[in-house]
Amino acid sequence: MTAMERVEGDVTVRPGRAGIARVWAGALWAVMVRRRQAPGLRHSAELRQLVLVLAATEVVMAVLLSTMLPPGVRPVHAVLELLLVLAGLGLVAAVVRHPHTVDAERVVLRTGFLGDVTLPRSAVRSVAPVVRTVPGRGPRAVPDETGTVACSVTGSLNVALHLDPPVRLDLGAAGVVDATTVYASADSWPAFAASLRAAPQR
Repeated sequence: MTAMERVEGDVTVRPGRAGIARVWAGALWAVMVRRRQAPGLRHSAELRQLVLVLAATEVVMAVLLSTMLPPGVRPVHAVLELLLVLAGLGLVAAVVRHPHTVDAERVVLRTGFLGDVTLPRSAVRSVAPVVRTVPGRGPRAVPDETGTVACSVTGSLNVALHLDPPVRLDLGAAGVVDATTVYASADSWPAFAASLRAAPQR
């Protein structure tokens, strides 16, 4: 590769609120009708567990609160509580149904509903476990680290992908980054590393 050649990746921008709601609703519907899920590497386990606990707690609290409300208000309260619980379940479904994927051509780091980062498999030289916290959500530049990008639903990151040559990523308002490291979240770092070994670069 010459100095003039450039490796480019792809960044899917974060949708608006209506777009996020559509993703949540579509993912939840797919779970309810048991639509077959694409294979991949799950991520954001801590968020999924937290939201499920909050949803279960909300159901219990809604039932208790309903007994203390006037009868005329209860139907409205029930609808609002149902929408809140469904939103939480939709968030979890969106994360579960949009796993990271690795093949011989590309590595796709997904958040589920906040945007994705696609890297050429040939540029991913290694992957290593890390313990990092980066402010923000979705694909974003890492403050004070030149050439570093994060892609996750929350600020907690546990995987670092090292790139050579650097991959140019357009982060929209945050600008263009020639990334040499991309941080992500994965439920299992060994599984992530094994998937890279199983999909040799071309």
